[in-house]
Amino acid sequence: MDKIHVIIEELKLRDYKSFDTFYNLTKNQVFYAIVSIVKDQYQAEDLMQEVYMKFLEKIEDYKSNSNPYAYLSTIARNLAINYYNKNKRIVVSDELIESIPDEEVEEVNEDIFKILDLLDPDEREIVTLHVINDLKFREIAIMMDKPLGTVLWIYNKAIKKLKEKAVDFI
Repeated sequence: MDKIHVIIEELKLRDYKSFDTFYNLTKNQVFYAIVSIVKDQYQAEDLMQEVYMKFLEKIEDYKSNSNPYAYLSTIARNLAINYYNKNKRIVVSDELIESIPDEEVEEVNEDIFKILDLLDPDEREIVTLHVINDLKFREIAIMMDKPLGTVLWIYNKAIKKLKEKAVDFI
C-alpha cells in the first residue's frame, strides 16, 4: 500500500497526525481542479478548505482501492461548480493567478493560465484534470458525467486549439 493510502487509513481511524503530509501530497491537484472552474485564486484557496473538510466528513465512504486524487478532484469540482452556479451573476475578475499555495511551485509560469484561458470551460477542465491532475480519461468521464468518447473528443479538440494558439506565446 502506498503512502497516501496508508495516511487515508489513519485518517479513517481519526488519527490526524499525518494530515499535513496528506494535504501536501494532494493540494496542487485540488487547487487546479477548483481554479480551472472558479478562475479566482483566493476563492480557490477558500474552497480548498471546504474540500478537505468534506473529505474528512465523508472519509468512511472512500473505498480503499480508489484513486484518492480522483476522489478529491471530484469533491473539489462539485464544490467549485456549486460556488460558480451560486455566484455566476457576479463578474469574475480575469486577473491571472500570481501564485499557487505551494512555496516550492511559486515559479509556475503565468503563461500556463493565459493559455488555459484560450479554452472553453469544458476543454479547460478536461485538460487540467488530465495533464495537471494526471487523471485517466475514464475517471474524467465519470466525474463530468460525460461519455468517454465525448471527453476524448473535447480533449483532442482542446489540444489542437492549444497547438494553434500557443505559437503566439512563444
